[in-house]
Amino acid sequence: MTTVMICDDDPIVRAALAAYLDRESDLSVVATVDCAEEALAQLDDHAPDVVLMDIALPGQNGLEATGQVRERHPRTAVLVLTTFGTDEHLRAALAAGASGFLLKTTAASALVAAVRAAAANAGTVITPELAHQIACDQAREGGPGGHVDAEAIAELGLTDREQDVLTLLCQAESNAGIADRLALSESTVKTHVSSLMAKLGCTSRLQVALTAFERGLATPPLPHEPETS
Repeated sequence: MTTVMICDDDPIVRAALAAYLDRESDLSVVATVDCAEEALAQLDDHAPDVVLMDIALPGQNGLEATGQVRERHPRTAVLVLTTFGTDEHLRAALAAGASGFLLKTTAASALVAAVRAAAANAGTVITPELAHQIACDQAREGGPGGHVDAEAIAELGLTDREQDVLTLLCQAESNAGIADRLALSESTVKTHVSSLMAKLGCTSRLQVALTAFERGLATPPLPHEPETS
């Protein structure tokens, strides 16, 4: 059973997130708190597998709290869940040790998948909606935006298969999902992801995705329509 703590100052959001997660047989919400201080106070008691952490909290912000959670409980993964989908916040979350960065518009199914991936230490999760938003921001600022730069790919020496893996990684696919889509073994996908990290000078999947969009190595995915049910 994967245990989850929810930290958000909005009681409606807390209730909705708990409802989404508790309906899954393998997930259990063990605590819901409204501030970072309370999350840290209850951390030792619950030792959750995953913390869903908002950024804008009363008192200490969620990014600072993320670093403290990771320092005190290295085995606890933190998923930052926020309305602030900026490149600056994303990089700050990554630097603090977050296992993923999700927008509050993320579909319930994607949120559940992200929690499972974080608990399994299956890599860093970034939602396609956020990837698309960042790519659009970069395009407005004169970055590579929505096209693939063949020159950059050639300079890095990416193989065709590495490009396939990179494209799916940037669409927030897990290793298992990439393996299924490309008819590869999961161990082969892990090898390709490790190679991509080395070639791009990155230490996590999230850094790979950011670097890919910054350098025009992958086309940003289109945002999903939010769930209505």
